[in-house]
Amino acid sequence: MHWEYSSLPQTLIDTKAAQWKKNKLLTTLLLNRGFEDGEKADEFISPKISDFRDPFKFEKMEKVVDKILEKREKKEKVFIYGDYDVDGITAAVFLVLIFRNIGIEVDYYIPNRMEEGYGLDKKTIDFINTKNGKLIITVDTGVNSIEDVKYAESLGIDVIVTDHHKSIKEEEDDHLLLLNPKLSDTYEFKYLSGAGVALKVAQGVYQKLKIDIKTLYQYMDIVMIGTVADVVPMIDENRIIIKQGLRALKKTKVKGLMYLLKYLKFQNKTINTTDVSYFISPLINSLGRIGVSKMGADFFLKEDDFEIYNIIEEMKKSNKKRRELEKNIYDEANQEIAKIGVKNLKCIFLSSEKWHPGVIGVVSSRLSVKYNIPVTLVAFKDGIGKASCRSVKGISVFNIFQKMGKKLVRFGGHDLAAGFIVKAQNLEEVKSIFEASIENIKIEKEKKSLKIDAEYSIENIDEDMFETMESISPYGLENPHPLFIDRELSFDSIKKFGVDERHFNGIIRKNGKNYYMVAFDLGHKINEMEAKIQKFDIVYYPEKTLYRGEEIFQIRIKDIKIKDDFYEIFTK
Repeated sequence: MHWEYSSLPQTLIDTKAAQWKKNKLLTTLLLNRGFEDGEKADEFISPKISDFRDPFKFEKMEKVVDKILEKREKKEKVFIYGDYDVDGITAAVFLVLIFRNIGIEVDYYIPNRMEEGYGLDKKTIDFINTKNGKLIITVDTGVNSIEDVKYAESLGIDVIVTDHHKSIKEEEDDHLLLLNPKLSDTYEFKYLSGAGVALKVAQGVYQKLKIDIKTLYQYMDIVMIGTVADVVPMIDENRIIIKQGLRALKKTKVKGLMYLLKYLKFQNKTINTTDVSYFISPLINSLGRIGVSKMGADFFLKEDDFEIYNIIEEMKKSNKKRRELEKNIYDEANQEIAKIGVKNLKCIFLSSEKWHPGVIGVVSSRLSVKYNIPVTLVAFKDGIGKASCRSVKGISVFNIFQKMGKKLVRFGGHDLAAGFIVKAQNLEEVKSIFEASIENIKIEKEKKSLKIDAEYSIENIDEDMFETMESISPYGLENPHPLFIDRELSFDSIKKFGVDERHFNGIIRKNGKNYYMVAFDLGHKINEMEAKIQKFDIVYYPEKTLYRGEEIFQIRIKDIKIKDDFYEIFTK
């Protein structure tokens, strides 16, 4: 991995630090992220509720809000139809809670991934009709469900579609009550999650009713979880959602989240987006992938202690099973790839009747990162294949699926993460088109590199440094985690762990002082015995973690380079 050093002149850092009245580390981090203006830097550091964009910038927000309030006035039932992933579930429960607070009769429907698949369908509409639903609001889904919307309307059911996935814009879309930032000409921020779009609907309704908008934000932790889970760019409104949501999570009003945080032993921890991504989201997501999707929504809405406890137990079981299935599929896929041969491989397209459709997305992602090429995995059952695809920068799999739309039952998603449903008889043709499309795209593979913000000794890590890093969080797309370099360190103890000993942890030493450390996906770079007599340069960042119930800090190592190798001295 190439290490890319920051080239900021010290004089520039000193000058800007004085002008902006900020410490030099924070100034360095801001300059490395392209900030030249102090006011813009302040807005980035401290995003405020008042910075939210006007929801009525969406072309059809006025009509959407009027339709919702019409149902409220008539006391007609509204159904929120969510997707089965974390983003869809959180978007749905957020609107359920918000609508209940203003007297709307509301129910919710979360499809089962295994039995129903993606998007609104006629069977669900029929069910909602039997329950006397008069308005369906889709969240995080529905943008490609025009025919199903028409069917609902034929039964006298109104439909509002809120989504954030890419779509093929057609003229007949114009009559739809559709909110989608990616398809809007007037809403300037394009990267809201499904939960983020649901928030805009709620803001529109509350503004129209002249209700204090702050009452919405007591549930911002729900919107935050969906936003983090959907891996959207950490800029603009998403920063407001996540900053405010993490604050709301500390004193959450959601009973299920209170119990989950206790289970995870997070009561005494400073919770960040990494905790949400690696601990909270997977547990909620496991129900949609392996278990009963609706339970993910029930988790947020139930008040009975026993019911919540049972849902968390189900989460734990589903998550354990998910990990086992994921490992099996990953191993099988790697065996197939080895047979094909990785040399000059431009993409991976594999299918199996043994694979679980709920976990192939995670495996596709891991394989795409490992081989740095687009990956499509298809899980077949009863002649129908459900596919998950993950791509790399510069190759839009959504656009490829768009070209072969007539060969697919349904497709949708984003440029780098998409999926489709295909009949068995069309699989080979779809595979051929996919592979040929990738073959024809001329793109230079990016050399993997780590952008280092500053040289910073681990001896100098203190609370001020954590506060500085916290001020520019959350980290993710468009706002990468700050990285630092330190030199001439040694390892006091090392223990490899994980599948194929992919990771390691232990103690790192600098000038006679010891520090806890962990390194993921770097197990292949180190030998446990030799490392104890070697010196290393490391790229890292400090993080807070729980150890025996107490919060401590540890060094998260992102890459290492051996400074000297005594074995080489004697063997050359």
